[in-house]
Amino acid sequence: MVIYINGTGCISHQNTIDVDTFLGNSQITCQPLLLAQEPDYKDYVPANMLRRMSHIIKMGIVAAKISLQQAELENVDAIITGTGLGCFEDTDKFLKTIIENNEQLLTPTSFIQSTHNTVAGQIALLIKCHNYNFTYTQQGLSFESALIDADMFLNENKNSNVLVGGLDEAIQPYYDLLVKAGHIKKQEDIITEIEKNKTKGFCLGEGASFFVLSNQKNKTTKAQIKGVKTYAAIKGSDDLKNQLAIFLQELNLSINDISLLLPGNSGDVEDDKILNENNKQLFSKTDIVYFKNLCGEFFTASAFALWLASTIVEKQRIPKTLMHNNNKELKNILIINQYRNTEYSFMCVSSC
Repeated sequence: MVIYINGTGCISHQNTIDVDTFLGNSQITCQPLLLAQEPDYKDYVPANMLRRMSHIIKMGIVAAKISLQQAELENVDAIITGTGLGCFEDTDKFLKTIIENNEQLLTPTSFIQSTHNTVAGQIALLIKCHNYNFTYTQQGLSFESALIDADMFLNENKNSNVLVGGLDEAIQPYYDLLVKAGHIKKQEDIITEIEKNKTKGFCLGEGASFFVLSNQKNKTTKAQIKGVKTYAAIKGSDDLKNQLAIFLQELNLSINDISLLLPGNSGDVEDDKILNENNKQLFSKTDIVYFKNLCGEFFTASAFALWLASTIVEKQRIPKTLMHNNNKELKNILIINQYRNTEYSFMCVSSC
């Protein structure tokens, strides 16, 4: 797998719209709910269309449009998205309307927009793309599944461009359910150094990250994806270590070739146990940057990690918020993500 990233767009809890500053004003926020910083959507979408769009649709469309602008494209050969919950706000609205109206005289709008593939469909309508369009909903592996599909598409269709995105929203009813289930970290337990957490729970986040991918390098190319691999279950730190060795061997790389590690620590002491053991054993001499203290934990947080890694590779610098001293070449960045200590993934992002 060698995929070139020719354009990126990201909306997250940080100011990721302003690419020039590159997290220059970012802060690690100690809150249990990390909502996205949203731009003025009227700068990207006509006002009459915005009225019919939910929160996640707006985020997805704008992130997609920014990535297309960076890639200097108006259309693509395929649109592939990954989302864990889809348009959850519209699903919630539709279910509430069913109860309030006693299942009678329901408007179809919320139902139509509640499906997981709504965002990909809205993007296709906006840019008039009538090509391959698919959405993956594999919980914590949704975005990685979309990337793997994009790789297969590009292998079969040379000189093509694929728009790939990962997105999820955090609405209040969903947050309340996670609080009741004991999955959200208490305010007094949140600390800025996510790797040093000693308590259960995580901070819920949201966001949308899109990428224009191609098998051809051009003047807008930022970085390349060398490999992506997913695991539905990891049995322990030894299993993770062995799988990582196989992954790196397939890429003709070793631990010493990794310039920077981006581990998906969520702040949950139980869920992060395997990652922490792995980091201590294998990456004691490697620079480590944690990303979920910036964006929060959600099904497609790995898409934010890919945006962060590709931007670091492109600019050859790490924001001071994340690391104060770094003077070496950033050639290979390894992302190791986990969701609830069950689903794991590896992604390797390299300079071109």
